[in-house]
Amino acid sequence: RIKDADKNDVYDIGAILLEIILGRPLMFHNEIGTLKDLLQVSIKTDDIGRRSIVDPAVHKECSNESLMTMMELCVRCLSSDPTERPSVDDVLWNLHFAVQVQNSWKRDSNDQRDSPASSSSHETRVV
Repeated sequence: RIKDADKNDVYDIGAILLEIILGRPLMFHNEIGTLKDLLQVSIKTDDIGRRSIVDPAVHKECSNESLMTMMELCVRCLSSDPTERPSVDDVLWNLHFAVQVQNSWKRDSNDQRDSPASSSSHETRVV
């Protein structure tokens, strides 16, 4: 019984993630399936395809790897079959991983912006 409640909680987490990724509240429960399918298609497409569905503020502030982790987790959480949804521990692990990836990406992008040699740091050196 507790496992069933956990799987329902995981579905609710998926709905919250969907709202965050899309940047808008879900108005109707029955739109979740359609939006999940749209999200699933956008995962398999290119960056331009993802931009068309993901909230521009989220897309701008998130690394591609972190965003993809969140999108894939969201789709798994919203599975119509409760047995295919991840466990709560799996959700927490993936959220933690996405944060670590995001923090690493932010550090790297800040380091490149702050570095006076940032424009030359990508040059190939021949020794």
